[in-house]
Amino acid sequence: MKSHSRGSCLAIIVLITLTLLAQLPLMLKVKLVEYDEAIFYDIARNIQQTGLPLRSLGSKGVLYSDHTPLYPYFLSIYGEAGVFWGRWITTLFGLGSVLLVYSIGKRLGGRIAGWVSALLLGIHSFFALYSFFAGMEIFCLFFLLAGLRGGIPDDQRVSAWNWLIAGVALAIAVLFKEIMLIFTAIFGVYLLVKFWNNRPFLWKAIVLAVAPSIIALLIWGIWYWHLSPAAFIAVMRRWMAAATIGGYDPRTSLTPLQWAQRIVNDLLEPGLVALWVLALIYSIRHRRFVMLDWILLGYPILAISFSFFVRLKEPRHLIGVLPNITLFIGTKIGWDDLLAWARVSRLRVIAITMIALSFLFSVSPLRLPLQGMRDLKNWFDPLYAWRLFENDRYYNVLRLAGLYLQEHTGPEEIITVVHEATVTAYYANRHYNMLYTLLMEEVIRVLEGTCYLVWDHEIFLRLDEGQIGVVREYVNQHFLVEQVIRDNYREVTIYRRREG
Repeated sequence: MKSHSRGSCLAIIVLITLTLLAQLPLMLKVKLVEYDEAIFYDIARNIQQTGLPLRSLGSKGVLYSDHTPLYPYFLSIYGEAGVFWGRWITTLFGLGSVLLVYSIGKRLGGRIAGWVSALLLGIHSFFALYSFFAGMEIFCLFFLLAGLRGGIPDDQRVSAWNWLIAGVALAIAVLFKEIMLIFTAIFGVYLLVKFWNNRPFLWKAIVLAVAPSIIALLIWGIWYWHLSPAAFIAVMRRWMAAATIGGYDPRTSLTPLQWAQRIVNDLLEPGLVALWVLALIYSIRHRRFVMLDWILLGYPILAISFSFFVRLKEPRHLIGVLPNITLFIGTKIGWDDLLAWARVSRLRVIAITMIALSFLFSVSPLRLPLQGMRDLKNWFDPLYAWRLFENDRYYNVLRLAGLYLQEHTGPEEIITVVHEATVTAYYANRHYNMLYTLLMEEVIRVLEGTCYLVWDHEIFLRLDEGQIGVVREYVNQHFLVEQVIRDNYREVTIYRRREG
């Protein structure tokens, strides 16, 4: 085997190992589904039974309307294997995303550039967090990167097949999550600039690379309209409301400063932001900009800027910027020059090594606590630590409540839960209503038709304290305590409607 091939294999092995190590604590400790995972597993189960992406809300269920539904259909293929093995499929696509970044970076800037780009993504705290749970984010990344890789072949000769491969991959990413259409638009701008002087090839490239995403979205819309015109209109209203209208969801009330802090601290991590700025400065100083920077630099800037004007602010929606930023860092900083400078003396080698390790440490899930060093969770990024240490503590009592209701209710029973209905109902395998998003009149109407009520986390986003008191009084008058479910951390109360 040639030394170049051995080096590439070793780089890939190291990348896979470090990527898995970043997720290993989650793999070993987190066993229970959380709120959003329960939604996806529930929809996947309904797809297996009915063929439609239904949430088990109400007696008949409702069509899934948060995002384009390719992920629940994909999950329905393997979701019955169990939560752990279902999560492993996400991990495999996460590994695939890291390897695609390595391939793209190597193609653009050489082996070191590819390795740095992929390493920064693979050990990144936010990426590691979402690489071992049910959700469409990592699948979006994989097909986004597959589309980008398809557009930059190794031999510099770009054919129609390259753009068709890119277009199909990007269309699949859009069907996993419609917000990826922004990346497709940026890709189209890149083609427009790159091939402006070659008009026949330009239009062929744009049609093949961009049109599939638009066609896929149109086909989804026609199909959804055929299933239910009312549901389709509700989806459009929901998307518009998420983009333009504030509401009861706390994610719509963040100030620009709060959102900027979340982007830096939760999504990107300060260490990655610092490297991004350094790469930008290095590129300006050494004039290292190339045409593909329309994507690697343009997409993160556009997506992050656009997010400030969208009312629903959710870091997961911006996960697509991560590989673009790591690729920009990996391909713009002159690593060969840096290594040549470091080789001059052992002191420089030590200094560069320490600086590199400090950046990697700051990007990874690990943290150096300034206080509370005996508390293990202080050694991890806060978002990562919550999922690692608190997920099962928080949701276990809901699992127990769900298992109790599965045993003590019939298959046709519709259970009502105050807050985390998705988790309780998933383990109960029952249809459900949830109260915390409803107005006062809707809460009472649902309770009037309820036999079993789970009072978990008392939170009502659209009620004031007086209205919550009225709900409590209604429950005390019309329901009896059937069972109190406890574990070492929480308790929930299961009520049953009084007879007569």
